[in-house]
Amino acid sequence: MNAEIIDCDVLVIGGGGAGAMAAIWAAKEAKQVALVEKGVFGKAGCTVMGAFSMCAAFGYADPADTPRKHFEDTIRGGKFMNRQDLVDLYTREAPDRVRELVSYGAHFDLENGRLHQAMMEGHSLPRACHYDRRTGPMIMGTLARQVRKTQGVRVFEEVVIIDLKMNPTGPHFAIGIRWADTKFIVFQTKAIVVTTGGGAQVYKNNTTSLDNTGDGICLMFEAGVELSDMEFVQFYPTTVCSPKLPGLGPTATAFLRLRTGARLYNARGEDFMDQEMPGWRFQATRDRLSQAIYREIAEGRGTLNGGVYLDITHLPLETIRKEYEIGNYYKKLLSIGVDISRRPIETKVSAHFFMGGARVNERGETNIPGLFAGGEAVSGYHGANRLGGNALSEILVSGSRAGQYAAIWAGSCKGHGDERWADARLNAWDGKIRGWQERRSGLRPIEGKRKIQELMWEYVGVVRDGSKMEKGLGLLAELAEETKTCLAVTAGKKFNREILDALELGHMIRLATIILRSALLRRESRGAHYRIDFPFPDNREWLANIVLQKSGEDIR
Repeated sequence: MNAEIIDCDVLVIGGGGAGAMAAIWAAKEAKQVALVEKGVFGKAGCTVMGAFSMCAAFGYADPADTPRKHFEDTIRGGKFMNRQDLVDLYTREAPDRVRELVSYGAHFDLENGRLHQAMMEGHSLPRACHYDRRTGPMIMGTLARQVRKTQGVRVFEEVVIIDLKMNPTGPHFAIGIRWADTKFIVFQTKAIVVTTGGGAQVYKNNTTSLDNTGDGICLMFEAGVELSDMEFVQFYPTTVCSPKLPGLGPTATAFLRLRTGARLYNARGEDFMDQEMPGWRFQATRDRLSQAIYREIAEGRGTLNGGVYLDITHLPLETIRKEYEIGNYYKKLLSIGVDISRRPIETKVSAHFFMGGARVNERGETNIPGLFAGGEAVSGYHGANRLGGNALSEILVSGSRAGQYAAIWAGSCKGHGDERWADARLNAWDGKIRGWQERRSGLRPIEGKRKIQELMWEYVGVVRDGSKMEKGLGLLAELAEETKTCLAVTAGKKFNREILDALELGHMIRLATIILRSALLRRESRGAHYRIDFPFPDNREWLANIVLQKSGEDIR
């Protein structure tokens, strides 16, 4: 069937921060780089949602800080599940990647002419670089502009990749759909870099963009890539519940939580975190906080809106003004009618970040020749729990490395692809979509998504239990069968969002299954993975990574 054919040296799937860095670095070696973004490049994805911190050990705030100390904090925060070779690489290269951003025109808050560095939870020293409370948008805007002016990079927007074919000697094929008009595009490429992020949209409560549905992780899994640490899903402890804070994002409360004197208390007025962990503000990592807050709510001590209170009203007004002067935080809240000196903020727990993903080496290579990955789509950097501020700097390091080495790989690729595979798969996908549209009634894709989100929150959320997870797997299998026979999509090809929803639904079902299987295997509690039936860490049996790989139609 007819499809647009694109030949390139390197195909980058995913246009967030890691993907942009991959494209920039790939273009240093490769002549033709294609970057595919499911949404609008520079505005979609999760990098642009990053609010405040990007950690790198410059030592500006405290000369005692070094990459080695950053390494130690990251390993300790990850509960020793991190790949130490990757963490060493990340902490050593993060300062250079931040300097690279500055060379592209990035702006950061300064102090005495140098980058201001703030403290973040889990870190022993202040090392978070930032720009107002718009660090993510600033980074993404800077990288998008740099990509646009990088010779040899072509950007494809509103295209979702739905199929990969990896050939041992290359080239490889990727099939995409431009969902504005449901036109197929076939990419023939010598190397592929996957930087599509995680998949927190499989959970009912989440902080991520709507396109964060695990597409790339599932594509790699189907291609035979080994996945690791998929049981470790980070839940953000204090996302906005009430009042709404328009323009500040779901994690805006972090700035309240991390300042002097903040209190967390339940509906009974009990300051439960000070009781459980005195000095928790910078010591308590996100896993500990999320589990404590979830327990308060689950045991009936939550607010009417299903949260707990984050409060600084007991502090003097001058202290509040001083503590929240970075980014004019206090004034911004006042401008939207929220006076944090007079009322607390209700917060709740939400899925936030995937520590798991493709298993890669220091070059970003997976176990499949020619397939590279970076950013949140890979495992190893963060272990069982990510420290605040490590994501935005890690994606720069892992993305640049994956792009660089993918381009080197492409230079040695001499094979020939089998275009018959692409023809067969195009016909299969076209038939599948027509089948969805010809069905007059049945399960709508958005309904399927909601079912998965409810199921995952209930059966493999913040607090887990083996029997519940087994039940969740059974329910998920039933939903998977329903989508095979009953999925119905609106007719029409122009801007048909339901087609995209249906494609994402398939990825979400696969991703949810992988998470549940991995969480069932780990019979202990560690970091973000907490099981009430195995409530303690077990270093003798489980100080190891769980690796999953596709085996036929099953998982091993």
